[in-house]
Amino acid sequence: MRGIGYRACGLAFAAALALALTPGSAIASTPCSPGDWSANGTDTPSPCTPADLGYFVAVSGATSETPCLAGTYDPITDSASQANCLVDDPGNSSGAGAPSETPCSPGTFAAASGSASCSPADPGYYVAVFQAVSESACLAGYYSPGGPSATSCTPSPAGYYAPAASGAPIACDPGFFAPANSGSCPSDPVGTYTPAAAPAPIDCAPGTYAPNIQSIACLVAQPGYYVDTAGAISESACPAGHYSANQSSVACTPAGSGYYVDHAAASSETPCSAGSYSATVASLGCSSADAGSFVAHAAATAEARCPAGSYSSSIGSTACTPAPVGSYAPAGATAATPCAEGTQTTSPGQSSCTPVPTLAGGGGSGAPTLAVQKIVKLGHGRVRLVLSASASGVFQASAHTSVVNGKASAGGSFGTVRISGTGANATITIKPSKAARALLARARTVRISVELTFTAKSGGKPVKRTVVVTVRGARQNG
Repeated sequence: MRGIGYRACGLAFAAALALALTPGSAIASTPCSPGDWSANGTDTPSPCTPADLGYFVAVSGATSETPCLAGTYDPITDSASQANCLVDDPGNSSGAGAPSETPCSPGTFAAASGSASCSPADPGYYVAVFQAVSESACLAGYYSPGGPSATSCTPSPAGYYAPAASGAPIACDPGFFAPANSGSCPSDPVGTYTPAAAPAPIDCAPGTYAPNIQSIACLVAQPGYYVDTAGAISESACPAGHYSANQSSVACTPAGSGYYVDHAAASSETPCSAGSYSATVASLGCSSADAGSFVAHAAATAEARCPAGSYSSSIGSTACTPAPVGSYAPAGATAATPCAEGTQTTSPGQSSCTPVPTLAGGGGSGAPTLAVQKIVKLGHGRVRLVLSASASGVFQASAHTSVVNGKASAGGSFGTVRISGTGANATITIKPSKAARALLARARTVRISVELTFTAKSGGKPVKRTVVVTVRGARQNG
């Protein structure tokens, strides 16, 4: 019975198999269950495929799988529900159909959960680590242009500064400077200047200075001033005896010989005027020519002695005075010296006196001669001269004041001259004028120069002589 039963079962299976293998016969199919899918949604002719990682199949008979949304992921297969898609954690991201979340790379971050992508660092910020949930601001003195490559901040270069969270360095304005890694630009100090984007202040060169901070250029020293060091904050006035004629002077020039500077801050030297001189450099003033000397021109470096026959009685003379008739002057004289009794000078500017001749010739053989026989002082300034000549002729005479109280005088006529006599003999009487009498009233002595001229009737060259006569004044005993 058991054998019959087995045989009957075998026949039934064989019949069923034969039916299934018969062309044109139909085979029953089963729809794919949730979590699986196939091209026609059933398990025939191909078996159903489980949903891939990052995908899910939520219905039966599905012909495709559905990707998890961006910002979510599915780490298992055969998921039958969207609920199996997990939300990305902060610091991670995922695209659609992701099997897992991806950590944000350095330079990017994800602050919230469910991020489809990581955000690049903003300008002024950086991200140094993986899976960052935030970006970090650059410190002052550093900057970052931002972007996915911003994994660190760059130091600001010299001449530039960067406040905190800067996307780019900023050039310092003129008058300011910055070394590298600066968060701000300090002012340049006094004595320096800076152009734009300066890494350090620059010292003002000699001849220039900067009195204020934030200088973009140095001031030049003005004429009369100088700056002899670098980094100066002020100009200095040239001291007296020195000057500077140009701008930007680094030193002052001493006044040259023959010149002077009598005040500070001078822009030029001044020549010594005539009558004065300067023998040295850097003089504050000029020296006046001493009495007995003179300086004829400006800018002189020395005084000159009055030559013999002249004198200067005061300081600061520009010329010497010739000794008048009846007096003389050696070199360097401060006054003319009257000729002694019995001596004379017959013209101005003599260096010595000569004896008064008792017989004066006219020169040449047979020339007439003129002699002073007697000089008589009549009192009150009146004088009489007795003359004789070697031939008959005409006598002429004049008298003027030459010396008063021992000092040469360029006085005028002493008085009237009266000539009496004929032929070869004559008497000359001199009477003082009103002015001469006034002079005698206040003087001790007065010397009179009497100019004599004789012309012979027979012709020939006139004979000229000078006679000096001293008369007493009212103050002789004063």
